[in-house]
Parts: sequence; structure tokens; C-alpha cells
Amino acid sequence: MPWLLEMTLLVSSFMLVPHLYIGWRAERLLKKQSGKLYPRLILYFFLLSFYCLPAVGLLYHWLWGDPDMLSLWQPMSYWFWLGLVFSFQFLTWLIILDFVKLLARFISNLKRGRIEKYYRRAFYALAIVLFMFTAAKMIYDTRKIQVENITCEIAELSPALQDFRIVHITDIQADEYTGRPEIARYIEKVNALNPDLVVFTGDLISYGTDFIAMAAEELAKVEAPYGTYAVVGDHDYWADVSHFEKEYAKYDIKLLQDQNKIIPVGQDNLLLTGITEVYSKQVPGDSLDALTNEHVSMSLRILASHQATEKVINQAKTSGYELLLAGHTHGGQLRVPFMFTTFSAAEQDTPYLSGTYRFDDLLMNVDNGLGFTLAPVRYNAPPTISVINLKSASQ
Repeated sequence: MPWLLEMTLLVSSFMLVPHLYIGWRAERLLKKQSGKLYPRLILYFFLLSFYCLPAVGLLYHWLWGDPDMLSLWQPMSYWFWLGLVFSFQFLTWLIILDFVKLLARFISNLKRGRIEKYYRRAFYALAIVLFMFTAAKMIYDTRKIQVENITCEIAELSPALQDFRIVHITDIQADEYTGRPEIARYIEKVNALNPDLVVFTGDLISYGTDFIAMAAEELAKVEAPYGTYAVVGDHDYWADVSHFEKEYAKYDIKLLQDQNKIIPVGQDNLLLTGITEVYSKQVPGDSLDALTNEHVSMSLRILASHQATEKVINQAKTSGYELLLAGHTHGGQLRVPFMFTTFSAAEQDTPYLSGTYRFDDLLMNVDNGLGFTLAPVRYNAPPTISVINLKSASQ
């Protein structure tokens, strides 16, 4: 069974939990209100409709073999993920509403019938408002590209590097959902920021090789006087790195694989270290140590890695790097709200989900990227471009 289908089925089992509670409460309301069967049938149909994607994927698997989940009817996929986020969000407010109802029975003078009437109205209003809000926010968070401006203060920064602008992007993840128009819009926004140097921290595509050439062609449209540099991501590695070496070479995009690159800037130089740190291949500790201690006298040293593992962070700190750039997490991508907090798959993998983190003199930036893994939507984690402006600490 393909992993996309396995993960979709796993998420379906999670979604079943709020649906059982929501269905139980709604069933009781509808029974008391009219007693008729068809409103309850509509309720069951509405809740079950969210499971069309895993049901179709599983049926396809049984009848014809492994399905390409990304090639299934796209509205069905959007509906499934909308259902997941809405269900947990509604469950939060429904639990609160049930608590308020219980409290009202003990501390108010309202009759039970009137409490039930207000409860019913609040239930329906919450369901409608939260569904519309979740849908609108999901569309907004999926489409909106945010720019995160970061000031990186460095002691004794060379005048040549004062106000130097590094744009960090990651996880373009080209596929059926993130095509040429979406990538072009992302790159156009990058160019509007007038970067001096662009660092791409991996995952150009989601899977296979069909989208590599197109995505590389779009990435090549980045305009940065000091060049565009890339490292290998998980999906790049699984698709065979040789394809990316070939396509990047066409456009003079430099792919760093456990390599150091000295970049002249005016009368000074900066060091960019690019490593391959993904699930299937990690740079050995001794190799990383040798690599990161090769040019210790540089006034600015940047380490680029797809994953910001503890090993990489510790090595960047001990070797005196000023910047560590990473991606991989998508910022959580689908940060499902429940009981006024959020949870996502990425949060189970790393505490460094999104944004900037300080470790003494080391600044780490984890960028949300553009594309998707598993779900073709975002929630509470919009696509991001990170702009890092270098400043002297003395100023």
C-alpha cells in the first residue's frame, strides 16, 4: 500500500473521533426537534462525505492496485482536509458549549426547555460560522505568500556585507497541485525583494521525475547577483539526485552536497556550507565536523541543510556559524486547531517548526516553503519567503 494512502487512512481514523462526538450531539438535537429521519440522513451524509478520498483510494487499491492519491479528483481531496480541520475546530467549541449548557442548568433560572432551545441555536450557528471560517482561512493560508523579514546582527560585520540581503526559500514541491503558475508567482515575489543571494534548502518536487525540469526552469528565473544555491531535500533524494544535478547545471544553480563554497562579496568573502541531511542520507558526524571547520576565519559563515537536526544545530553552534538555514517542516503545513492549541505531523518530528531561533551567536531560520506534503492545503502555516538582512551588531 503506498504511503500516501496509508497516511490518508491514518488521518481518517483521527477524524473519526470528533465525528463520533459531533454526530452524537447532532443526532440528539435532530431527534428532539422533529423526530423525522431525513434530517438525520442529511447529517450522516454530510459527515460521511469527508471520507470519500480515503474510500476511493482504498477501493482503487483493492480493484486496480496502488492509486496515485495526488491524481484523484482534486475537490475530493480539498473536501477531506477541510473536514479534518473543521471537525477538530468545531469539537473544541462544542465541548465548551456543552459545558456552558451544563452550567446553565445549575446556576440559571431558565427552564430546561429554554436552555435546550438556546443550545440548539448556538449549535447550528457555531457549525455554520466555523465551517465558513475554516474554509475561508484554508483558502487564504494556502494562497497567501507571506514575507518574513529578519534582521541578523553580526559582531564586527564587514562593511562589504552590511545590508547584504539573503533570501531563503525551500520546499517548492512541484506536483499536480503546485504547478508552473504557483511556482512562477513565488519566484516573482522573491525577485521583487531584490535579493543579493538566494539559498534554496531542498525538495524541488513532491515525487517522481515528471516535474523536475519545469520546477528547475522556474527556480532558474531567480534574479540574485551572487547566485542561487541549493541543497538536497528528502523528495529530491528519493527521486535520484542525478536528475537535479543535470537540471540545475543547465541554469547555473549550484547544488552543494556536503561542500563549502566561498562567495566573494566586494572586498570580503562569505562561506556557504551546503549539506545533505535527509531521512535516507545524513552527513557523517566526522565529515560534518571537518567540513564546518575548514574555513574558520571567514567573517560570515552560513550553513544550509534541508533538515535542522540536533546534530546539525550543535555543529553549527560549536563551529561558530552565524546563520543556519533549513526547511522540511512546511511550518507544520496543516496545524489543526484543538482546545486553543494546534497540532501537526511536523511537531512530532521536531521542536523547530517555523521561523527564527537563537542559539547564542547562531541565528537559525526554518522557512515554511511553498508546496505540500500529503495534504494539498495549508492552515495556520502559509507559504513563506524569508528575507535575512545582515547588520553590524555595533549599529
